[in-house]
Amino acid sequence: MINFKFSTENMQSLQEIISLIDSAIKVDANNLITGGGIIQDGFDNEIDELRNLVNHSHEWLNDYTQKLVLDTWITTLKIKYTSASGYFIEVPLSQKAKIPEHFVHKTTLVNALRFTTQELREFESKIINAEGLLYEKEYQIFKDISWKILQDFHSIKRSSQQIADIDYLTNLAYIAYENDYIKPKIHTGYDLEVIWWRHPVVEKIEKNFIANDLFFSQKDFVNIITWPNMWWKSTYLRQNALIILMAHLGSFVPAKQAIIPLTDKIFSRVGASDNLFVWSSTFMVEMQEVANILNNSTKNSFVIIDEVGRWTSTYDGMSLAWAILKENHNNIKAKTLFATHYHELVDESKKLSWVSNFSVAVSENEENIVFLRKIIPGSIKKSYGIEVAKLAWLPPSVINEANHFLSNFERKNTFSQMTLWNFGTEIKEKIVYREKESEVELVLKGININDVTPIQALNLLSELKQKIN
Repeated sequence: MINFKFSTENMQSLQEIISLIDSAIKVDANNLITGGGIIQDGFDNEIDELRNLVNHSHEWLNDYTQKLVLDTWITTLKIKYTSASGYFIEVPLSQKAKIPEHFVHKTTLVNALRFTTQELREFESKIINAEGLLYEKEYQIFKDISWKILQDFHSIKRSSQQIADIDYLTNLAYIAYENDYIKPKIHTGYDLEVIWWRHPVVEKIEKNFIANDLFFSQKDFVNIITWPNMWWKSTYLRQNALIILMAHLGSFVPAKQAIIPLTDKIFSRVGASDNLFVWSSTFMVEMQEVANILNNSTKNSFVIIDEVGRWTSTYDGMSLAWAILKENHNNIKAKTLFATHYHELVDESKKLSWVSNFSVAVSENEENIVFLRKIIPGSIKKSYGIEVAKLAWLPPSVINEANHFLSNFERKNTFSQMTLWNFGTEIKEKIVYREKESEVELVLKGININDVTPIQALNLLSELKQKIN
């Protein structure tokens, strides 16, 4: 429960601190707190005087230069400054005869002479001291203000947290009102039921966003989803995770009804990335992410997995996808959306008790295909990859060749019509087991290579070849 109680005394203290900061600290204050430029003009008289002296020093130098030119008639006379020599009067060597007696010589250059005067020394002392005093005074005032604020640290922290909470909740309320969100029901059980939910971001871009439903129970907690490989697939997966996350943040959700169980973690294995800097390929990163899911998820977790196993060979990838699916189903029991293009997994999943199959509704005729973005029960037996490629405007020659190759490939009754179970059985049937060794093997085992001469080896090889033939 958030406590929004503000005392009058507390608010008065905060207001005093705010007024102090506004009146004392410049809006564009120097980042280096020991370098001046922090305190507002008018806050401290001594700072104003020192700052006026420093800021208007160039005016004094200009006036003094003009005075010296008029007194000496040396029009080329200049006042300069270096960190090594400080302020000095520089006169061309050709004007040496015009130099007055009160000029004090400092150094001689090839083409010029450098001097100082009593007035210039006094000015230099004053300006250097003024800068040091100004920076020191500003820093001291800054520390005094900081210390005063620290005296009310706990009050400020408590009030700022309350204001942040108010800002957070009012924004959630505003977003819920503007976007027609509903209050979710959070419970401590297992079942999840969300009716007519949407993606909170995509629906702001896509006016005709297609809403869907989602149900999970202890007897039905894994959904295998087969569909065309298009952008909307990831949207569907992520919006399920988002609605659970929003509910746990205390937000209303984009749905007509939402009954959501307390969820300890949300895991996502979506998209493609690599980390080649540490020698991790795309497939290695995918496996690392899956390992994290299997090692850390629980029955109270929510998991979305998209096309796991696609970055290796087809047989390896499908075998891994099946093993991952089975591990979660039998041992972890996390609520899982498992999107895949391995349609063979659909048939294999019939061996699992708590799995349901879903797919995206597709309207198809001889000329056109329309993906309806509505999730329906049941699976599809194709990924519509060539159709998606056609929508992406691949050249017609490429589409035609792909269709031709696919037709020939499927006609040979290859992998696409083969289930995992049949595939394994077929491999086993092709393995020939021999109870005794062949005649050639017996001969080879009886040979001592160290005792055979090159000529004998050639003759022996010829005999063995005849036996094989």
